This record gives sequence, C-alpha cells and structure tokens, in this order.
Amino acid sequence: MQTNKIALIAPNKDFTLRALDLFSEWGEKIHVAVASREDSIAIAQQLSERGADALICYASFNETIKTTVNIPTVSLRPSMLDILRSLQGVKEWLVKNGKTPGTQQTVGLIGDAIIAEATVVADILGIKTTVLSDTQAGELAELAAVVREVADIADSQGSEPTFTMNDIPCFSITIGHETVFKSVRKARELVLAGRVDRVRLEQFKAVMEFTGEGIVAVDSRRRIAYINHTAEKLLHKSKAQVIDCLAATIFPDVNLDDTLRYGQTRVAEVNDGDQGFTCRIVPMFICGQTVGAVLTITEAPFAAKDKDKASRALAESGYKATYNFEDFITANTFMKETLEAAKSYACVDSTILINGDTGTGKEIIAQSIHNYSQRCRGPFVAVNCAALPESLLESELFGYECGAFTGARKNGKKGLFEQADKGTIFLDEIGEVSLGMQARLLRVLQQREIMRLGGDRVIPVDVGIIAATHRNLPDLIEKGVFRRDLYYRISILQLRLLPLSDRPEDIPLLVENIAKKLSAKLFKQSLQFSAGAIEVLRRCQWPGNVRELAGVIERLIILKKDTNVTSDDIKKVLDVSDCQADGVRMVPKGTMEEIEYAIIMQVLKETGSHEKTAKILGISTTTIWRKIKLFQNERNDFNLQQIQ
Repeated sequence: MQTNKIALIAPNKDFTLRALDLFSEWGEKIHVAVASREDSIAIAQQLSERGADALICYASFNETIKTTVNIPTVSLRPSMLDILRSLQGVKEWLVKNGKTPGTQQTVGLIGDAIIAEATVVADILGIKTTVLSDTQAGELAELAAVVREVADIADSQGSEPTFTMNDIPCFSITIGHETVFKSVRKARELVLAGRVDRVRLEQFKAVMEFTGEGIVAVDSRRRIAYINHTAEKLLHKSKAQVIDCLAATIFPDVNLDDTLRYGQTRVAEVNDGDQGFTCRIVPMFICGQTVGAVLTITEAPFAAKDKDKASRALAESGYKATYNFEDFITANTFMKETLEAAKSYACVDSTILINGDTGTGKEIIAQSIHNYSQRCRGPFVAVNCAALPESLLESELFGYECGAFTGARKNGKKGLFEQADKGTIFLDEIGEVSLGMQARLLRVLQQREIMRLGGDRVIPVDVGIIAATHRNLPDLIEKGVFRRDLYYRISILQLRLLPLSDRPEDIPLLVENIAKKLSAKLFKQSLQFSAGAIEVLRRCQWPGNVRELAGVIERLIILKKDTNVTSDDIKKVLDVSDCQADGVRMVPKGTMEEIEYAIIMQVLKETGSHEKTAKILGISTTTIWRKIKLFQNERNDFNLQQIQ
C-alpha cells in the first residue's frame, strides 16, 4: 500500500477522527485534512503539489475542488442506501407515534447532497416531503419531522430523532462505513487508471519523439500544441519557438481550413529556404467533433533548389496538369459533394474511376486530383485509350525494347507508365480497351510493375492511376466485353459527373466563365447574355455537355458584331437538334423500322447515353442495341443486293 497517495478532505474534526479510525481499521494509510468552504481549494492544491494522486472530498467541497486540481477527485456523500435506511427509520418512528406518513403528515428535507435521492426514496416509501432551507426549518410547525444531512460518519442510521427543533423531531442522514469504503476503492481505481494512462502517454510520446517523420499537433485555435524532435530538426526550430504559435506563422503555405472545418485529410508542399517538405494534414476527432489537426512532415523528393530544374523538365515533357478544383464551375449540390469527395480521394493512392458523359469535365477532375495530391510535383500523363489501336496502345503504355518489332527505335522507348513514375497516369475511355489489353492493365494495377514489349525484366512503377469512361461498365461486364476483376480493381474509389442537362443551374455560371476566357483568347470583348438568352441555353439538352456549350459560345463571340446576346442570337447559332421547342420532338417519316431507328438515334444523340435513352423510351438497353444492329444489318443487306 503506498502512503499518502490518496487524501481525504473532511468538513470537521469529528468527521476526521471517525475517518482516521476506519482507515486504521482497514489498514489504509490515507492522509486526512480538515477544511472549510473558504480554504478547501487552497488545501486541495497543497495536497496535489505534495504528490497526492487522488482526493476524496466531502460533497459540498467537490464541485469547486475538481475544477482547480489536475488529479482525480471522488465525491463523498450519503449513498442511496444510507438515505433509504434513514427514511425507513423515519417512517417507522412516525407510524409508532401515530403519525401516518403520506396523508397530512409532511417531512421536511434539508441538505443539497441528499435532496434528489431522498425525494425519490421518500416517494417509494410513501412519505410526503418538502424541501427546506436551514432558515425555514424552525418556522414550519405543521411538519411531522425533518430529515437533515449531517456531515458525519455513522455505522448505521438511527430510527430515533437525534435532536428537536421547535418541538419538531429531527433525523440525521450521515455517511455510512460502506460508503466511505467504496469511495476509497474508487479513488484507488482512479489512481491505477491514471498511472496506466500516464504510462501510455509516455509510450506515445516516445514513439512520437523517435519516429522518422516530423509530427506537429495543432489545436482548434490553430495554435501549435506539440512538436516532436524530428520536426524540430526539419524546421530548424525548437519547441520553445513554436509551441502556442499560430500554425500560419510556421507553415504559411499550409491551408488548415479544409481539415479543421470539414474534417478532410489533405497533402501540401512546404518550402523552407532550400529545403522542401511534404506535409500530410490529418484531422483529430473527439466525439465526432474536429478538435485540431496533426501534421506529419517528410522531406520532399524534390528540394526547393531542384524545383526549377524539375519544373523545366516537366514542362518540356508536356506531362503537366494545369487544372485545379477551382476550375470546375458548379452550383449543383451533388457536384459540390463530388468535388469534396475528390479532394479526399486525392490524399490516398487508391485507384479512382470517374464516370461521366463526354464533355462533362472528367479530365479537369483528374488533373485537379493530381494537383491536390502529394504527386503534384510529378508528371500527369493522359492517354485516350479509344484513340489508339490495340497494338499501338500496348507499345505506348508499356514501351518496348530495341528490336521488339519492325521499325522499333534503336534504344527502345519508355512507355507512358514509366514516364508517369512518381506522378499520375490518366486512362481515359478505359471502357474501349480490348480484353487482351485489360489483362495486362490488371497486372499493373495489382503489382505496380510493367514489362516492355520484347523485354525480359520487370520494371516497378510508382504511379497513381485514374481511369475514366462514359460507358456503363457493369453492363459491359454482363455482355462479356469488360473484365469483372479489372472493374473491381479500378473502381475502389468512384466519382460520377452529372451531364449538363441535369444541372441547369450551372448554365449561367458556365456561360459567364467560358465567355470571359474565350473573349480573352480571341481578343474580343466579353459578351453580355440577356435573361432570355440564358433561358434558351437552359432549355437545351446539351448531349456534348460543357464542351458543346463552349463551342456555341465561341461561335457567338466570332459572329457577333456587338456584345449583347439575345435569345434570337442563340437560336441562330444552335443546331436544330441542339434545342427542342417546348420539349416537342418531330416524328420522322418512313417505314416503322426506319421511324424506330430514327427516334432511337435522335434521343441517343440528345442524351449521349444508352441507359438514359432506354429510360426515356421505356425499353431496355438490350432492345436498343438489338434494334440498332438489326436496322444497320438490313441496310447493309439492301446495299449489297443493289450492287449485285
């Protein structure tokens, strides 16, 4: 048993003597100090400074003491069992003296520490009670009895009054021996738990101090609360110089808003003279609330002195991302949530799949993710998988060795995966890749390794992979033209971009932004669109999405002699199929098969999606594919017959 690690603050001398007797009987070496309300805080602080690990405080002291000391406190007050025994004795006495409780007989209660529990117990026992203050007790002669909290320790609660007040019998509720024992046991448990917590804290500090990464903790006030030894060395600053400083003064290049306000993890680059760092910012949560952030700092692969050289090499290669999230213009709630998800995805290296119709901004999102990630200093290599035949696509992606095929370069060639090392590769239109190529891509995704055509060695690549498609890949899987295992590998993280027709609220913002950029590019004055012109643009279906809208605006800028754009100006530059008058489609002429084919193709052009076309026409995507193929086959057969 450790001496003087637990202390009791007693309210009077008698309480102290009885407590000491109990502790002696139990073999507990607990220091007991007598205090009044006025000096209880000072005594508690003295005991804490002298090495007490926990304090047992009389109830009336505990609330003020526990907020002023850094050690655990236990409140010592009459327990529910103490109150029950006392009130049971009061009830027996009232019955014995002809005063039936619960009728017109009322019992007064005095004592802040017992009021709540005593009221509940009295109701259970059928005793009518009223709460009194010390001054009221002597004035209410109609009371049958008074029950009062007394600052004392007693082995049992008596069933006889301990004193009278204006001829009113008064009963005492004191603290029982068992209650004192439980408070000592609870204090011991708190001391033990505190020691375990301190050991864990010291272990945690040791790990933080000797880890290879710099660790900096920032509180909710954006002030630095902790910095480890590694961070001190990296930043060339001591704890004394940074603790309680605003994080912005030490890390001016780091924006903590996304982390502290929205709980997002992000990566930033930090420069300190000639030294460059990669800084990962992670939120700290307590009960679901962001209470601060932890910054982990590592030396960047590119030091500041090498930055210009690396930037020049990157610019010469052409593999550079130019877009950021701010370049994606939207007021749509779903798209705003998509952008926030993309920011979160940028902080990890998992493969990302972007799904959206043509012209919705898939590459803008891909480049933004790259520039927001820790790979932003590396190359961004984009390849359109649908634009190259399979044989050429394979050599472009994986490269080749000398003599791999006729016409191969003498020294071979690096593939795009190798050129994207330490950066990001963007595989656009991955849904168009053949099954054979899909098998090779699967190995790269799984192993992050490639082998050149004609090569005999495996080359590891450190590359982030973003894929995109306008196709419904699960449908392609069902048709047997896309590998299921590749789909699961590329779709670990998914983003869906809405077509422009599903976010008409973005039209005014996009028109203004596109017109401003194109006017500067074409050395023209910026156009002013009337409300009627905007409304015409909002009614259009835009199967080509933002790309088509930009084309219409560019056409306007070139053709307009003045800067004011009306609804008539819009109609003049729009294709007939771009916009529907009041949503009415013209039915073509011809045979039933020709009409069906024309309607399917018209709606398909408007939506740019087989799935949406099927939904509008009320048929399945399989039916759409079958009717298109059937009509084209019939037309081919007819043409062959004509030739013969």
